[in-house]
Amino acid sequence: MNTTAKIIVMEKPFELKPYGKKEMYHLLGISKHIFNRWMKSIQPQLGEAIGGLYNVKQVLLIIDTYGVPGQIVNQAA
Repeated sequence: MNTTAKIIVMEKPFELKPYGKKEMYHLLGISKHIFNRWMKSIQPQLGEAIGGLYNVKQVLLIIDTYGVPGQIVNQAA
């Protein structure tokens, strides 16, 4: 029987709160260009950032789609 387990390590806790675009792409560790491409791909579900901030529901969608910032996942066999 082959079972695999995920080992998840957090560098530091992720605080779920409204974030600006610049904060989000820095947290995710990606460039502004890549961040904009990623947001464009989920735009219908995401909607627009209001006042330059993504609300908590939008941040949840981003981390559900692209992972929690600072999270390292190793596959253990």
